Amino acid sequence: MFVDLTLSISQDDPVIGKASKDPGSYMSQGHIGTHLDVNFGHTMPPKEYCLRRGWVVDVSDKVNAEIDECVLKDVDWSEGDFIMFHTGQTGKFTYGSKDYFKDHPQLNWDSIRSIASRKPSFIGLDFPGLRRGPEHNIADSICAEHGVYVIENLANLDRLLAESGANAFEVVTGWTGFQGATGLSCRVTALIR
Repeated sequence: MFVDLTLSISQDDPVIGKASKDPGSYMSQGHIGTHLDVNFGHTMPPKEYCLRRGWVVDVSDKVNAEIDECVLKDVDWSEGDFIMFHTGQTGKFTYGSKDYFKDHPQLNWDSIRSIASRKPSFIGLDFPGLRRGPEHNIADSICAEHGVYVIENLANLDRLLAESGANAFEVVTGWTGFQGATGLSCRVTALIR
């Protein structure tokens, strides 16, 4: 069974119009919908990253508190895996709205450093970033130091969680090759056998 985890954005979406009007914005640099960040010292991910073992963790009860690494204590993940955090943000709020971006869930600093040091290939989020505001870039930079990529704004993690439970699955990820962009649009699909 395939589960598409990509948050698609229509060409008519106001977010696209906003990005077009401000060529210096993050959105105009590819930070729209499901994407991975390649700024802060990252290059494009290695081609082998297109196929990874994945895990999804339900942290929907932590949305008003910072997410701590203890949520991964029962997950048997290894270096190179794709770790996803389900908060329900993409299902609760319209993408691009103030409610979606304001006060979104975030991981605490110790968790970011600890997870990055264990070197998953990807950290996947159904929200806009590991941290809010200017701390977003610092968190991405910590991940980049360890060769870890963050994929933001995943969709359908609730469905993936219902289908996979606590079991691992395969993840197929494709990204665009726009040279010079700091956000690369992604297609992310889980395969549950």
